[in-house]
Amino acid sequence: MKSTFIRLFVTSVLLAQAAKAEVILQYFGTTWNEIERRIPELAERGYDSLWLPPPFKAGGGTFSVGFDTLDRFDLGDRDQSGTVRTKYGTKADLVSLMRVAHRFGLRVYFDNVMAHNAGPLDSATQPGQLFPEVPGFVPEDFHLVRDGTTWRKPADYPDYTNEWEVLNRNPFAWDIAQEVPNNVSFNPTGITEGATFPKWTGLRHPGRSEWYLDTDLTIGTNAAGGALHPFANKEPFQDIGYLAGAITVGVGNGKFDFKDTNANGQHDVGEVSEPFTDTGVDPTVPGRQSASWGHGDGKYNMGNPVAEDVNQMLFRAVRWFIQETKPDGFRLDAVKHVPSYFFGKQSGADKDSVNWGYNGQIQEQFNITRGFGDWASHRDTLFNSEYQSRNDAMLFGEHLGSPPAEGGYLDAGMRIANDLMTLGDLIGM
Repeated sequence: MKSTFIRLFVTSVLLAQAAKAEVILQYFGTTWNEIERRIPELAERGYDSLWLPPPFKAGGGTFSVGFDTLDRFDLGDRDQSGTVRTKYGTKADLVSLMRVAHRFGLRVYFDNVMAHNAGPLDSATQPGQLFPEVPGFVPEDFHLVRDGTTWRKPADYPDYTNEWEVLNRNPFAWDIAQEVPNNVSFNPTGITEGATFPKWTGLRHPGRSEWYLDTDLTIGTNAAGGALHPFANKEPFQDIGYLAGAITVGVGNGKFDFKDTNANGQHDVGEVSEPFTDTGVDPTVPGRQSASWGHGDGKYNMGNPVAEDVNQMLFRAVRWFIQETKPDGFRLDAVKHVPSYFFGKQSGADKDSVNWGYNGQIQEQFNITRGFGDWASHRDTLFNSEYQSRNDAMLFGEHLGSPPAEGGYLDAGMRIANDLMTLGDLIGM
């Protein structure tokens, strides 16, 4: 009888744990430092995770909640929009918050905007030129027309019953043209809406190798046999410059300086440079102190800037953010304004394992950053998170009703959050 009672007790505990839903606290309007101070209290209260606002530099600077995202590579460490810090603090504040939250067992999800972008569009910018005040973007990346000498949106509010308008008109900011192979609503010479134009491909962030993957280092393979590459520019160095003849170059400029003898943009073995420690690109993990991670290879490992279209830039940006802050997932803002195929592969036996699209790239970087090896599926714990240990990023998209239909977004590898609650839904909860 006693052993039967113990078995029943253990079984009931396990079932209770398995059925426990995740309790998420939406915590907006508060600085990173204040949230960090409240983490012990939040954990004691029983919250499992936090939903935080977009963390990137926004067009409104410190006045912005963050949905007018300006620069996805600025977490509060560069002077833009009249400020270095964001509304919530600096990059260092954000990284510290993440460490403390994870130390207390809380997951952290960030709101993430990829349908539109903020910033002033310089009328002097021509097609194929980077907008000076909209980092990384060119006119062809948006649903824009040229009205005389001014860039503008061809239309603003969409008819929300018209799928084409929902996908190609955006009332909030400059609507990013994620469709492939051509933009379907871009006209560089007139005010006609619905013209097509090839996607622009080029170098987005020249001179910022730390924002690119280091394709010289291969740290493994994914489920499709593709090479996995890390972000680099992580090895400690002394910012004292290097001697070029009688002149010292690069003292105190905050970046690694070297004499690029072969003009390939990379530091190679034997090239004169500032002193650095050859730790490789991830010295925090003992198992990564190997040649494949750049340890002891005689060079300062750097990312490799490559030509990209706007989709590929957005993929790289979210991967970089995962590398820098280690989030547990994202609430994807207004997914219905983006073609569902942008997010991932939607059919086939391999759709759960490939790195296609925005979601696939998130999951690949999540594995690399966390050290997970579940390359066979990036979605199993996303959709069954209450019944097994989480080894995938949680992705839930805001989708407030058709059109477009929800199915394509679910197939691309995300949960859906909408407001279509009915009495039946409530009774079944």
